[in-house]
Amino acid sequence: MLLFENKRQKLLSLLKFTGSPFKKFVSTGEIEEDIGLVHSRQELLHSIIDIIEKNGNFILPIIGGVGTGKTHFYWALKHELYYYNLVYVSLENVIKKFYYYIYSEFIESMGIEVLRSIARRLCNEWGALERKYGFFHLADIEKVRKVALNKCTSNFENKSAIMDIINALTAHQLDPYKKIEAERWFLGEVIDIRDLSRLNLKHDLRETNNSYTMLKVLVENSMVSSVLFIDDFEKVLSMMKPLSIEEETEEVFDRSWLYSSKESPDKRKAEKLLDKIVRLNKIEGLRIIITLKSVEFYQEIKNKFEEMNSDLLNVLMEPIILPNFIEEDLSKFYKNNLEFFFGNINYFDYFRDFSDSYYPLNGNVLKYIYKTSNGNSREIIKLLIKIFNEIVLSNEDLDVILEKYQ
Repeated sequence: MLLFENKRQKLLSLLKFTGSPFKKFVSTGEIEEDIGLVHSRQELLHSIIDIIEKNGNFILPIIGGVGTGKTHFYWALKHELYYYNLVYVSLENVIKKFYYYIYSEFIESMGIEVLRSIARRLCNEWGALERKYGFFHLADIEKVRKVALNKCTSNFENKSAIMDIINALTAHQLDPYKKIEAERWFLGEVIDIRDLSRLNLKHDLRETNNSYTMLKVLVENSMVSSVLFIDDFEKVLSMMKPLSIEEETEEVFDRSWLYSSKESPDKRKAEKLLDKIVRLNKIEGLRIIITLKSVEFYQEIKNKFEEMNSDLLNVLMEPIILPNFIEEDLSKFYKNNLEFFFGNINYFDYFRDFSDSYYPLNGNVLKYIYKTSNGNSREIIKLLIKIFNEIVLSNEDLDVILEKYQ
């Protein structure tokens, strides 16, 4: 008994030295989550993977309230779909330069080698392997560009944009003196007028049509299928709604006289953004997942798509509802986090001595956490952070601390 008490004391001392295993309660698309899904959500994950693997273009809504773990669900999906290009964007961050931002995320996810491979393969298809001067390989770059333009015209909306992409691809592959500048252009760097002129380009990728067209080339010619995960999708709807009575009374002056239309600038901006999202559906093989906070938001999106183009309803799939944790999920989530934490600090005695225990918490505390949080994962983590911070920072006995949470 004394030996086991010493082991418990050692674990508590280690926690006081290293800090709490629970340090944040909000998942982000930038910081990777290593903890897998709880058991009750595994079936949902597999159903989404099944949809992705059996369908081409679609828009799949995932509905979950605040704190239900939609972003954490993205990381679980990314770990399972490691053989896909799965890219996360938050609509909060992409209001401006929408296609440029998404393209940049895809390039960061895929890596420059994928882009080089695509450039090489496309130029070969356009005739870059033909020899212009006898034995030595020297392609006729103008002839290659002409062939490329003839092949691509019917598949791309903007002729100026596809001409820029063709010129950049061929310069990268067939002109060694321009390869570095062309690669900088592909990476989305700001290119000055002199370098653009040298590459025979009109714009860099900040121009909307160029970034959209380059995104289309990248996705459609990648050897790996692509999924775009758009978080906070209801943001576009909130931008379209008029001000409430309270907000209107707080206005110092009426801005509507500044605009020829009675629509607010935010509403017009939101409608343009929705048009851009819909345009993504024209990129062959691009699967889109959106997250929404409620079924009401889903119905609004559905109505808006029907207004824009009723054919869009064919690609808008029935939503996946992300429920709160069940009680068994909490205990599994708690244990997984502790095992991950102690494994990372190489405290492997934990697995031997406490594998069948909830120590330093207990079953009654976990029941309290579940009941107080109503199964909301964010609220669960907030409570775990609070309790473990007390354990780490307080000089009170563990039993005294836990008494408040039973």
